[in-house]
Amino acid sequence: MKHLVGLLSLLASIIFLSSCNGGSGFFSASGATNEVMVIMDDSSWEGTSGRALFDVLNSNTKGLPQPEPNFRILHITPENFTSTFKMARNIIIPVISEMYSQPKLEAELDTYANGQVIMNIKAPDSISFAEYVTENKDVIINYFIEKELERNAKWLKSEIKIPVVRAQQMFGINIHFPKGLSNYEEFNNFLWATNNAGRGRQDIVIYQFPYTSETIFEKDSLIKVRNEVLGKYIKGSFDSQMSTSTAYPPDYRRFVVDGVFRAELRGLWEMTTDMMGGPFVMHAFVNENTGMVIVVETYVYAPESNKRNLMRNLEATLYTISLPKPEEAIIEG
Repeated sequence: MKHLVGLLSLLASIIFLSSCNGGSGFFSASGATNEVMVIMDDSSWEGTSGRALFDVLNSNTKGLPQPEPNFRILHITPENFTSTFKMARNIIIPVISEMYSQPKLEAELDTYANGQVIMNIKAPDSISFAEYVTENKDVIINYFIEKELERNAKWLKSEIKIPVVRAQQMFGINIHFPKGLSNYEEFNNFLWATNNAGRGRQDIVIYQFPYTSETIFEKDSLIKVRNEVLGKYIKGSFDSQMSTSTAYPPDYRRFVVDGVFRAELRGLWEMTTDMMGGPFVMHAFVNENTGMVIVVETYVYAPESNKRNLMRNLEATLYTISLPKPEEAIIEG
């Protein structure tokens, strides 16, 4: 398992963007969440390079039951990129010049404001720029989404300073739930929190089981476990139970957060004999203090409503998770 974590960390350092810390000063980055500002002259924005970048940023968010763009896009020309706009949280600056032999991505953190990300996309000409951003669509999108989730998680930990006590006791992890998730149900190795809202409902479930081999983190294995555990504990009307929708096969990836390997499923849930469903995101990892696989899942139920922001705000909870040191762990006996 440790070998796999090391390999993933190495791949992340190669594939991900280079970052550098600038002199950020006192102010925090401003602007709405899930909003990206593009600094580009009008002719380029309306041309081949601009349209390619727009299509990438405007692409549909994964794992939602209806189309919603990944980001709200703001376009500002370079001459209008004044001090006010320089405080934006997410900025993309395309640089197209013959001085570059090939396209590349660079990311800067906290250049003009704390919590800010500036991505520079450089290319020798418009055609190579368009091809490059299209080919690297997932890298660009995932980078900004993860930075948004990290920001929201940092805010959540400052807003809710004390981790959930029952999660510490039952699973030996630190996690911060958003305000409003005050309704709890507990079963053996299973904790369920919800705001119990009729619309805009938000839920978080945590469960665990012994780690046996790396195969448990394969996509099909996680789907099977998810259907078994949630089908057992989350029931609905007409003898329905929660299941993973097959209409949209879940997206799957492996990555590392704070040095801990995680496997992620992102897809749609449904009740087997009831007209209910929505998006979910699951993270699974090993608690090295206990030797147990921990699964934390967030999901929402918001019929006839947009779900991107609702889901991402809840998903940030997954980035508040940490493993206490062995001597600090509180395990239920």
